[in-house]
Amino acid sequence: MRSILMAFTGLALAACNGATYLQTRRMADFHVDPRDFDAIAAETFRQIDAHGAIETIVAPPSLDPRARDALKRVHPVVAAVPGAAGTLPAGYFLVREFEVDEGEAHLEGQLGPVTGRTTAAGIADCGKEYSIAFAIEGGDWVNHAYKTSTCTQSRHWVPVDEPGVPR
Repeated sequence: MRSILMAFTGLALAACNGATYLQTRRMADFHVDPRDFDAIAAETFRQIDAHGAIETIVAPPSLDPRARDALKRVHPVVAAVPGAAGTLPAGYFLVREFEVDEGEAHLEGQLGPVTGRTTAAGIADCGKEYSIAFAIEGGDWVNHAYKTSTCTQSRHWVPVDEPGVPR
């Protein structure tokens, strides 16, 4: 019985080391693929646009073409913000950063409306900033939380898929 237990323990340890080796090997062989951008874009907007508030994405021409293509598969994309400088219409999401590299990804942007005026509460009307980070775990892209902030300098971390958390 003891020899069976030792053999089983040895196999379990070898399997764990093998899994770590395979994950390390996957990361060593990691190459960014357009499907990575697709997965990040789809999941990001699934999380932050649960109520369908985003109608159009503003993706600057300087953005990686693979990122622009992935965003086009999620929502209509324009290259510039319509309207006056320093404003962003309701329903528009301005992408500031969308990068995928070496098993990590980050998408950051701002959701309108941004009017450039001060609200009745004396707070600048600057929309809502989102910062969403992903990492590869077990061969899949995962995101455990994302950050939101407004002009009031308060930041909120939102756990993904936590019941009862408003989005």
